[in-house]
Amino acid sequence: MFTLHLRRQIAIVACVATAITLLCWACSSKPRHNQKEVAAAEDEVYEAVVRDMIRQTHVSQLVFGDTVLTDLLRPVKLPYDSLADKLYRLFTPKGDVDSLRAEGTRDFAEKSCTAGHLSQTFHTDLPRTFIAAESVHFKDWPIEENGMKSFEQLFPGAGGIISFSHVGFDSTLHEAIVSTAFVCAGLCGSGYRYILRKERGRWEVVNKLMLWVS
Repeated sequence: MFTLHLRRQIAIVACVATAITLLCWACSSKPRHNQKEVAAAEDEVYEAVVRDMIRQTHVSQLVFGDTVLTDLLRPVKLPYDSLADKLYRLFTPKGDVDSLRAEGTRDFAEKSCTAGHLSQTFHTDLPRTFIAAESVHFKDWPIEENGMKSFEQLFPGAGGIISFSHVGFDSTLHEAIVSTAFVCAGLCGSGYRYILRKERGRWEVVNKLMLWVS
């Protein structure tokens, strides 16, 4: 009786030890990325979103808000229903897809309240300028201009001011979530949440959700 009881205790301890070992291995096996790698990935995501935003426009220059969007506390409800998403789900185990979404949305939620300056190191094909959005006015804004030139006069080749949030990433830096705002006049603008995945070394927009429009 004593021997049987001892064997059971040993088996339980062995199972617990194995579970702890597997858990530690799983945690340590996740890639850890330093700040430089994350910053580089964030720049690449911004570049991909800019390409998408200006693809069907005729602007000759770009103007960005110099600070990141913050207080983006709306629920992250993402319509993972595009053709690219369906193909991705077809060849990816369900658990992997769910964990990627959870990691990315959690990282995005943590970063969305962090104020700061927008990176100015990402590449654009067009000339660009970074400004404090509150320092300019559009010609139809009902404010006292005091002789100040309007946005349209200062940046005649730009359609409006583009702003970005920080980017939320999954642990592999292969899925990203970012919010944008585009303001083109007092009652002209829109906001989107973009979903991107890195395929064959290049970030691609796979979905976007309109958050607001005016």
